[in-house]
Amino acid sequence: MPGRWFSRLGRWLLHADTFALMLSPAIADVQFEAPLGIARWRHHYAMLRALTGALWFDISDDLITLSSDLAAIGVLTAIQSSYYAFMLVLFSGLGTERLSTLDIDGPFIARLTYYVVTICVVCVVTSSACFWPPRRRCQTQFED
Repeated sequence: MPGRWFSRLGRWLLHADTFALMLSPAIADVQFEAPLGIARWRHHYAMLRALTGALWFDISDDLITLSSDLAAIGVLTAIQSSYYAFMLVLFSGLGTERLSTLDIDGPFIARLTYYVVTICVVCVVTSSACFWPPRRRCQTQFED
């Protein structure tokens, strides 16, 4: 049956209501018409565009929902970054007394910048994962 792969992928990636309203009609068109040859490829392209548009819709909606939690994500990221930066300084052998006598040159600053950016990116990812919005449910599922 055509569209089975798109259906599995869509159910796995998309919210239930987005799947039902955006991708499911494209899959139903392919299954109803069952074209052959070049027309089949056009229908598969249409299903791919529907999947891409629905995925974009879900991601943008989740990011808008996530934007209300930016202050909490910022605080958690700052806490995690300071913790990991302190651990990096502690385990690198640089004591607090040695930091003031450190010879700062180009390669040291480049390495330090790389570590700080890496720590901040990892902390933003983990903090965002804690606040990512839950999956929406289709309206008909609430009525049952």
